[in-house]
Amino acid sequence: MSYKAKVRKAYLDKRRGIAWARKEEAKQEAYKTLTAVLKELSYVLSFASKKEEIDLWPLNQKLADEKRLLFPRLDASEAIVPYRVTDLKHLAFHPKWGVLEPDPALCLKCPLEKVSAVLVPGVVFDATFNRLGYGKGHYDRFLSRLSCPFLGVGFKEQLSEDPLEVEPHDVPLTDLYLF
Repeated sequence: MSYKAKVRKAYLDKRRGIAWARKEEAKQEAYKTLTAVLKELSYVLSFASKKEEIDLWPLNQKLADEKRLLFPRLDASEAIVPYRVTDLKHLAFHPKWGVLEPDPALCLKCPLEKVSAVLVPGVVFDATFNRLGYGKGHYDRFLSRLSCPFLGVGFKEQLSEDPLEVEPHDVPLTDLYLF
């Protein structure tokens, strides 16, 4: 098993062990903190939290209500394309990846230069703003095309005490918000 596979497995197991009450506390703190951090930004690309990830739905609802929410959608080449989402009901389940994505019939593409910040999920993060995701490279390829802040978001339990091994294609974050 490779280094990344071992680290990924260890932190996925660790994240699965986080108690429900702790996750609720983190959700509330994330909403409060990120609402303030993102207050002045025009368009924020967020993500649909998977079952074990930090719950950003309250924040996503607020951003959608304010017409500032962007969500990633994978195109045919598996590249992330940002879409404006003004109603969370305009998201559809992607059968291959198991995530909610914008319905292109109901949401408009957003030019990359309009993205003000990206909230980036991950499996594990380190103190120098490196992250390890799920291993497909979607976010690294996407972030390499942008010039806005990249904000890692997750649980405190996802912070590695040791620096993560990085490769040339890995894109570091601008900041890290762990709750």
